This record gives sequence, C-alpha cells and structure tokens, in this order.
Amino acid sequence: MERSLTRRDKNQISQWIGRNSQFELLFKLSRDGLSYQRFHELCDNKGPTVTIFYNTDNNVYGGYLSDSWGSTGDWCTDQRAFLFKLHSAGNWKPVKFPYITKETHFKYKNHGPWFYSLNSMHSFIKTTGKPPSNYYNLNSSNFFDGQRFDMKGETAQSVANGHNNVTDLEVYQVKEASLDEELHSFWRDPAEWSPQTFQELKEFVANYKPFEEMKIPEVNILLIGPVGAGKSSFFNTINTIFKGEMSSRACTGSAEISLTQKFCKFRVRDPSTKKHLCFRICDTRGVEEGVSINGEDLGFLLDGNLPNNYTFQLDSEASTKRIGFVEEPTVKEKMHVVVFVLDGITLDVLSEGVVSKLKDIKRKVVDGSIPHLVFLTKIDKLCKLVEKDVSKTFMSRFVEDAVNNAAEIIALPRSQVLPVKNYEKETTLNTNINILALTALRKSLVFADDFLENQYDWQQDNMQILNKRD
Repeated sequence: MERSLTRRDKNQISQWIGRNSQFELLFKLSRDGLSYQRFHELCDNKGPTVTIFYNTDNNVYGGYLSDSWGSTGDWCTDQRAFLFKLHSAGNWKPVKFPYITKETHFKYKNHGPWFYSLNSMHSFIKTTGKPPSNYYNLNSSNFFDGQRFDMKGETAQSVANGHNNVTDLEVYQVKEASLDEELHSFWRDPAEWSPQTFQELKEFVANYKPFEEMKIPEVNILLIGPVGAGKSSFFNTINTIFKGEMSSRACTGSAEISLTQKFCKFRVRDPSTKKHLCFRICDTRGVEEGVSINGEDLGFLLDGNLPNNYTFQLDSEASTKRIGFVEEPTVKEKMHVVVFVLDGITLDVLSEGVVSKLKDIKRKVVDGSIPHLVFLTKIDKLCKLVEKDVSKTFMSRFVEDAVNNAAEIIALPRSQVLPVKNYEKETTLNTNINILALTALRKSLVFADDFLENQYDWQQDNMQILNKRD
C-alpha cells in the first residue's frame, strides 16, 4: 500500500519545528525513481525540508533541515536540524531527536538526502526484489548512532528494527503556514444561531415520536467511544437543556480508565409536561487499549439482550442466566442508532489498538444494519476562535480538519460527523451550545427512525412471503 505523510504527522512535525507549517511534496522515491540526480533537480535550494523514510516493518522516521539541500560536496552544520520517529511497527510513537554537536548533513551531487546518522541513496544503491515486496536497501552507516543527535535512549533497533530497507522516501518543502483560524466561508452551512433556531430544535426533540407503524414508546441511542471522549457529558448536556439548569446525573470527569462501568439507559424528562421524552440515551463503558467490552457482550448490547444497569465483566462474557437478561428481544429493546463519540483534541494520538477496536465495533454495527454517526466533542479546545464563540464552529479550519479526520477514522461521510460542545466549564446555559447539541440529537432521532422504517419494511416483506406460502 502506498504511504504518504499524514495530517497527524504534519501536525506533529510542525509542533517540533515550532511554527504552523505547510508541506509541499518535492520528491517521492516511488514516483521519481532511485535517482540522486532527480532529487537534486527537485530539492536543491528550496529552503527548509523534511525527509520521511517508510521502512518495510511499518516504521516511519526521518529528519528536518532548516538549511537548503545542495551539491557543493561539503559537510554542513544546521543547529536547528533534528531527526525523529513517528511510527514504530505501525503504532504512533513520536519522538524528536534534537541536534547535539558538529556536522549534521552532507551536500553532494552523487547522494540523496544525507543526514549524519540517517543516510539515504547514493550511486551504488540498487532496488531489491525480496519479500515482503520490492524495497530499497538504503545506506545505514552510523544509523541513529547518537553522535550528532540526542537519541533520548532510543537506538536504530527501536526506531527502525535496525535496518534502512524502505518501501518509499519523501522530501517535503516546509513553508510557514497562515495562522488564520477562521476561514473565509462556511465549511458547512449552519442553521441560524438564534433563540428561534434553539426553540425549533427543542420543540422537535420534545415532540418526537418513533416511527408510528412500529408502535414502540421510545428509541435507544447508544453512545460508544474512547475513555474520556464525552459520552456521559453529552447526556448531561441534553438533560441540562431540558431541565434549564446545570445537570450531572451521569458521572463525568477525567480518569485513565472508564468511569462508566455499567450499561445505563437514561431518560430525559420535560419539566413543562412532566413526561419523559421518547428516547433513551444509552451510556456504556469507554473503549480502552487493554480492556473493553468483548465481542459477545457487544452483540448482546446491540441486539437488546442486556438489561438496564448491567455491569460489564471484562474477564468473562455476559451470562444468559443473569437476572434481567432478555432471551428474545424485540425491536423495542434493540439499539436503534449508534453514535461514536470522539474527542476532537485526541484524534491524532488515538492508539492503533483503540482505533482497531472502534473499527471492530463498526463492523458489528454494520452487520446489524444499524445507522451510525459521530459526535465530535471538545471542539472549543481545538482553537481559540471556537473557545471564544461557539457560533464560529463552521468557520474554523481546525474543526473542519478534525471532522475530516473523524470521518476517515470511522469511515463515514463527513455529513455524518456532528460537532458538539458539551457543558463543562459553564455555569449558565448558552444558546449556541444548545443548538449544536440538539442538532446532533435531532440527527440521531432521524437515523433511529430510518432503522425502524427498515425493520417495518422487512417485517412486511416477510409477512407477504409467509402469506404466499399459505
């Protein structure tokens, strides 16, 4: 599979450089060939660059140079240069190796990008055809030896499995990017930020009734996502909106492990009618690196077998003999829509293990033909623009980037990623926060009706088949 520098990689390198940066691809080994001449044609005298190595063991590493590459034949010193690693065996583990002393890079016409401790190609390098696929056996002299750059305890073995066999190499020109957080136009057309919009959304949710033909009293909205993403906080936000003051019925806070240990089906009460609304927000244990809901429990959860307040046993599967276990759930007990709740500020550092678990969950959701979407939380922490004014959400380039990233992780259309700002530091209600939360909830209810309508159509089809048989 072709590799390229990702948005997360670029953000990390920008942070190491110390400024917001744009990256323009100059040279790509798989595209431009194993040619140091072509490298110099494309990369000499271009100012700061970053060179990325993708080796055959899914390690990604490289070097940054604030100086220009050239063909003078000289060893040069760049005190702002550094080496780094981004991924180890496919896992995101970024480490910067800063400059220590003496020469850092070599400018020679018969060499490619050539850092001391991280070499690339020269006139004697050949392409190999050995398994697992074609790769380039690049020079590994003084490979991450720590003589010019502080390796912080790392070695060539820990960075690159001890070899410099690469499937690709890229050189990017690094340019200073605009620091403007605000776009010149909306990246998504928002509703009007007004008390009238808030009231219309609130009335829609308050008056919502599930798809009539299915004759069920309420729909189940399952929230699922990493620890600390804001699942419980979203319920508290919705409850706050209808209660008219800050609510904390679901436990929230910061912790390394999930604060939510049970499967809880929360109802929201409308004080004006003193009746519960026709949906339940179902909170569950957070997805973690080492422990999580096992596959069978997840199946039971989606199918409606698990009772309210069920406590997950991580060392054993759900017992069908447990009190309250629903042996033969109907459409009423099933999950009607699944919401993946993702923290906008941690998308770039989600571990491979957590992302893999989220994808496993999505596969089960798809297998069950359950509609699903994403709530993107903590958008106020993505940029100062939104922190000061939530109504700038759809003008923020950082929120747009996070929405695109979330859509890529869960593999959904961007229209199904809804930005949300949960109540957290606020002590009074805010109309714009309410509009975002109710917009996301409304979308969930519409999707739940889609599920019920499909269920109804399938039931009708099955009845017709049975009638024909009779």
